[in-house]
Amino acid sequence: MDERRLELLEASVWSQLQRLVAPAFRNRFGVSVLSDDLGVRIRGSRTRDLSLNRVYALGIRSPLTIAQLEALVTDYADNDASRFMISWAPIAQPASARGWFEERGFRRIRSIARLTRRTADDVFAESHLSVVDATAADSKEFGALAARGNGLAPEYAEGFNSTIGLPGWRHYFALDGQRPVSAAALYVDGDYAWAGLAGTLPDDRRRGAQSALLARRIRDAHIAGAEWITCETTADSPDRPNQSLRNMKRLGFDVTYELENYVLDL
Repeated sequence: MDERRLELLEASVWSQLQRLVAPAFRNRFGVSVLSDDLGVRIRGSRTRDLSLNRVYALGIRSPLTIAQLEALVTDYADNDASRFMISWAPIAQPASARGWFEERGFRRIRSIARLTRRTADDVFAESHLSVVDATAADSKEFGALAARGNGLAPEYAEGFNSTIGLPGWRHYFALDGQRPVSAAALYVDGDYAWAGLAGTLPDDRRRGAQSALLARRIRDAHIAGAEWITCETTADSPDRPNQSLRNMKRLGFDVTYELENYVLDL
């Protein structure tokens, strides 16, 4: 298991998704993407949504310096962001950067759990729902369902569907009869695969949709040649349990590590 690969894969996925969004989405939220030795920066000048103001893979390609951290803050401020989040992996360097974040005024928020499992291991999910591929013709419906399933307003829909039909990508619906009730995506990059963009309509939760979608993606990743598959969700805690995390563990995923999240208000 290469934790560096996991973080670079996550960064690549979100870079693709936001670089390829429709112009209307980009203009509405002021989205821009920058990739360099510092990692991937998603910047949204017209929204406080942290998914559109997040730094991926910081300290992974090369150790972070104090000067680079200051340049990062300046970059977000110059792009009119009102806040942004750094996701800091355990392997990110240097370890002392956690102290820099605190000194600079970042506040720690709930962590993200990075989960992995081998694709070759058996997987089974009990559900009466069927899983089908979503195609480019389903782009609008996929985006709308994924946004609503994640508790987001309709204008976020195009943030989920920008990679449908592209090499390495597959998108899925879970169906109740002929009615799509849940959506999810898979991206395969060599021997590693990423599972994400999962969302289920509120009235159709706790019916096994996400387990069925995750099981399908594990099998498809294996067929595509990936040895490992990764996903992420909010970390569990005694006072704030996360059902999604428990579902992932039931399907054979293990928490490989947790990402520390640091937010700075500008």
